[in-house]
Amino acid sequence: MDAHVLPIQLDSNWFFIEAHHVREVLGAEPWLPIPRSRAELPGVVVWRGRAVPLVDLGRLLGVAKGAAQSRPRTLIVRHERGVAALPIDAAREVRRISGEALKSVQGGLVPYGTRELDEQGEIVTLIDLETLLSDLDRASGAHGDGG
Repeated sequence: MDAHVLPIQLDSNWFFIEAHHVREVLGAEPWLPIPRSRAELPGVVVWRGRAVPLVDLGRLLGVAKGAAQSRPRTLIVRHERGVAALPIDAAREVRRISGEALKSVQGGLVPYGTRELDEQGEIVTLIDLETLLSDLDRASGAHGDGG
């Protein structure tokens, strides 16, 4: 089965997320830190008049160290439990990739990585964003439609 994916960049690493999760791609968005919050959920972004949890995807995927940082782009994504904001460095156009081209993840080096594609010698991992955000939501004890 073919996949429609959005290539995203965090630091020098490229990943895919399923395109159907993406509601909007914004520029760098200011965010408000929340005191004593989990490092993976450092604050909120205001989107369409409401506070949306900011998810430090770079930290969750193990490609960013230290405190959350502002990035040039912000994805607004929807998942089964709400909406979240993901700061990223770049995004390319949505791509359609054949199911045969996506292989099983080798080695499990990327958390929440489910499939991968060899792009001329560079391995790009498809992230299971739904599971990642649902796990994070449950771990944080949040139970609303915010995230």
